[in-house]
Amino acid sequence: MSVKLDEMDRKLLNVLQRDARASFARIAREFGVSEGTVRFRVKKLVEKGVITGFRTMLNPRKLGLPIIATIVVKVEPTLLDKASEQLASFDEAHHVFQRTGEYDIVAVVHGRDMVHLSDIRKRVQMIPGVRDVFVSVATRIMRVEPVFRL
Repeated sequence: MSVKLDEMDRKLLNVLQRDARASFARIAREFGVSEGTVRFRVKKLVEKGVITGFRTMLNPRKLGLPIIATIVVKVEPTLLDKASEQLASFDEAHHVFQRTGEYDIVAVVHGRDMVHLSDIRKRVQMIPGVRDVFVSVATRIMRVEPVFRL
């Protein structure tokens, strides 16, 4: 369910999406309000589940994870939730979605090399209920955008 956001909430979320380390004092000065107002607004946005955490974005290639791939999986319908949860528990899986269409699950994974990617594929194939696995390696990153335009 969506949450009603006013203009200040939207402005605050835009600032925090760009820089989660922005101090409440700096934001307050920028908005012309008290630091307490900013603190209260952020607290309310967290309580309502609009803000789910504050994270640092890392470059996977700089961490030794240059291989980015999508894995799509067909699963026995009665085991879909368990299979999805198991795949989502893989350290290498950074986005896992249940979906409609020919394949039931899609995951974006990061690997050290093609041997590591092959190992990930084998582990996916071993999940109970998995009927088919298709892996596609990304050849170029065009856009990774974690910011929502508000």
